[in-house]
Amino acid sequence: MAVLSISRQFGAGGKTLGQRLAQRLGYQFVNKDVLQMVAEEAGVSTDWVEAVERGVGDRLMRLISTLVPSDFIERHLGEDKSDFNERKYVTFLRKVIRRIADHCDAVILGRGSQFILTDHPDTLRVLLVAELEDRVRFLMEHYHLDHAKARTLVDKEDRRRARFLAELHPGDPNDPSLYHMTLNMSEISLEVAEALILELVAARLDRQAKPIW
Repeated sequence: MAVLSISRQFGAGGKTLGQRLAQRLGYQFVNKDVLQMVAEEAGVSTDWVEAVERGVGDRLMRLISTLVPSDFIERHLGEDKSDFNERKYVTFLRKVIRRIADHCDAVILGRGSQFILTDHPDTLRVLLVAELEDRVRFLMEHYHLDHAKARTLVDKEDRRRARFLAELHPGDPNDPSLYHMTLNMSEISLEVAEALILELVAARLDRQAKPIW
């Protein structure tokens, strides 16, 4: 199975580009549907999974009684309820992401897939970056936000991304050496990025198809 993992700075156009690539390749586009898969794996509601992913902090424990079955808490946490946090989410996320990679051709947007699948032989890892103001402008143009709201959202999501990825990788998640391709979306269009990534995928598939003598 082939997997294209797209990691991105928020507002760099990852979702838009990922959807376009999945359509061109005939792959499954995996984004928020991962939340449903993780919820089913963990035996909890999607509300709880999204709450953990968003990093609600102290408010999370106040939601447990309505979102999570008590037998799940006892089974996974025992007496230490304070451990009910992002680490549990990451445990189930790893299982779900690996299952997707093993069973279907997919474009996976974010959610640490670039680190979860580092040892998966058929995974290509792409990173999208852009200047801060370009990311703000992208959100304004594509999601009809004013400048203040777009800037606030970018700052918030950058902090959330850094905190979450620290659970999976101790270093800088924007280190280009971690990826097969890094694209600066401040310098190229979505169309150019799409063409470059499709060329990367084609080159990988061609190399895999050649016999080893």
